[in-house]
Amino acid sequence: MILTDDEILRRKAYLQITAEDEALLREVHPLLATKSAAITEQFYEFLLAHPSTRRMLEAPGLLPRLKKLQAQYFERLTSGEYGRAYFEDRVRVGDTHNRVGLPPELYLGAYNRYLAIVTDVLRQGFPPGDDRYFNTVKSITKLVMLDMSLAIDAYIESAHAALAQRNGEIAHALVQLERLQGAKQTLTDMIVHDLQNPLTGIRSFLELLGSREGGLSASEQEALQEAMRRCNDLGQMILNVLHVSRSEAGALEVYLENLDIADIVKRSASAFDLHAAQQGRSVVVDAPVPVPFRSDQTLLKRVLYNLIFNAIRHTPRGTHVAVRVVAAGADRVEIEVADDGPGIPAAVQPLLFERFGGPALRSAGLRVDTGLGLAFCRVALEALGGTIQVKSDGQRGTRFQIVLPKRN
Repeated sequence: MILTDDEILRRKAYLQITAEDEALLREVHPLLATKSAAITEQFYEFLLAHPSTRRMLEAPGLLPRLKKLQAQYFERLTSGEYGRAYFEDRVRVGDTHNRVGLPPELYLGAYNRYLAIVTDVLRQGFPPGDDRYFNTVKSITKLVMLDMSLAIDAYIESAHAALAQRNGEIAHALVQLERLQGAKQTLTDMIVHDLQNPLTGIRSFLELLGSREGGLSASEQEALQEAMRRCNDLGQMILNVLHVSRSEAGALEVYLENLDIADIVKRSASAFDLHAAQQGRSVVVDAPVPVPFRSDQTLLKRVLYNLIFNAIRHTPRGTHVAVRVVAAGADRVEIEVADDGPGIPAAVQPLLFERFGGPALRSAGLRVDTGLGLAFCRVALEALGGTIQVKSDGQRGTRFQIVLPKRN
């Protein structure tokens, strides 16, 4: 704390500490000096009577040393000299109490008791009705208020310094975090790129194998289709990792174009017709009329792919999956992907869209792979300004509801 001469004068003027106060305290100083030991003993009796302050005085040899310092403090309080040296000493006192962990409320309470003790001693030292008693009490009260204000300023300045240090540490941590996020994004992009290349090669080889002259046997054709499905699944997982990572970095790009939502729904669902039939399930579409809308076709289709794939995967044979455009208006469109499977327990529903919810979902008996499919759906729809919700009673059936606002 910087105490200029102007600041010292300003504080004394505000508390109306005058030359008369200083002269009066110098006059009674000899009387109060003879009572210093008694005042100190009463003060520490008060501190020792309270558990909060008593615990701070239990260290061996601490109490005698503090009593000696208290006597010195009282001698300066009534010395009549209140210049820079006095101010700086009072700031040091406040800083010391702050460093030893004395809370401000205890500090102020102790000052209040200290003033009461001194007032009572003064009352005994003056004849009844002596104006000097009242004037001296007023003068000492002003000094005690000054001491308290300087001590509280020391507390505040220490808090500001600690806050500034903490802010500096947080700023440094944020810089490090940004660097790590950048490195993570770069690494994710590299991994995705390195995975996509061999996956593309495998898919091309499978397509070539399927078109070979002479054809394939039924069992070979079934195995080939299963291999292609696994390639497609792996491709979706890779893209989920990439897009979730880019969303966290604020780099998920959106390309808006004029679309027919009904057509997007139909084409997304039809992509699973063969897969669903082979799994003993059916995919039903309810999108009877065109729904002109402006959105990102790639992101929207990938959201629907994830939801339809999950619905087929998590429902038993003989069930069906319904994909519907349930509401369409000038300002929004709602899409629903529903199944009549076993449902999702309410306890784990909040974890479905979390990136790291996989372990909890597995412990609840749900089949998950990377756990990023629904996390991708959430971040993709947020990028489009939309939302996704899940509704299930945990017994039978699950509905995922997508709401997309109109985009210009």
